[in-house]
Amino acid sequence: MDNSNRNRMTPGLPGVSENPNSQIALRLRSFYRSIQEEDVPQRFLDLLEKLDAAEQRFNTRASD
Repeated sequence: MDNSNRNRMTPGLPGVSENPNSQIALRLRSFYRSIQEEDVPQRFLDLLEKLDAAEQRFNTRASD
């Protein structure tokens, strides 16, 4: 395997390597960033509140 191709840069895109692993990493970062920016669905927040309430009831009973 020829390692001389690892550091070649894509013309017109500063800092973007032609290495397929670099391209995959860039796409994964972009995808992860877009998911981070999404709002948490209200349904999920409601489920978390129910879980917290159940946990508090359990801890109250366990301490009695």
